[in-house]
Amino acid sequence: MVEEALETFCRLKTSLGVVKRENLLEAGVDADKLDLLVKNKLLEESKGVLELTSKGEAVLLNHREEFLHDHLLHRGEAKRPPGAMDHWMSCHHIDRATLKEFYDRLKIMPYRIEELVPLLDLSVGRTGEVVLVVGGRGLIGRLCDLGLTPGTAVKMLRRAPAGGPIELEVRSTTIAVGRGIASKVLVRPKIN
Repeated sequence: MVEEALETFCRLKTSLGVVKRENLLEAGVDADKLDLLVKNKLLEESKGVLELTSKGEAVLLNHREEFLHDHLLHRGEAKRPPGAMDHWMSCHHIDRATLKEFYDRLKIMPYRIEELVPLLDLSVGRTGEVVLVVGGRGLIGRLCDLGLTPGTAVKMLRRAPAGGPIELEVRSTTIAVGRGIASKVLVRPKIN
């Protein structure tokens, strides 16, 4: 899958700074797929160094947005419709300026989108890193006030019964967050 190879490239770019052909091959991207990425102008190779092209960035962003929408937010029950920008604004209540910031964060995210889970799905006792918040300025502001910002470690302490709030440890403080809000905070679980 082309998107998987592009995700691997981005992860290597974040960790290494400079990605060479041999880095992708060592990471499991097969040589034919790598040649195809370069041939289709998704990656550009110059003096042995690979870079993501604007076409490659668009393919990667589309993949991340689709996975985030279809699998994480709607849990496979809805497909991202054409005109996704309008959908994000009307159905997910994200204003245009916040949506631009959302897309910018999605582009530079140092993790594979498939590694993320909604905060709501984090197991009790498990810790994760906040990576992305899907919501408008009001929600983002409230979460910032609670200390739930990208890069912050969060630990799931308890789940209230019957759909009540969840209790979290954030920055050595215990907070409670409703399940609806927790479903819009995407975290990368820490490997214990």
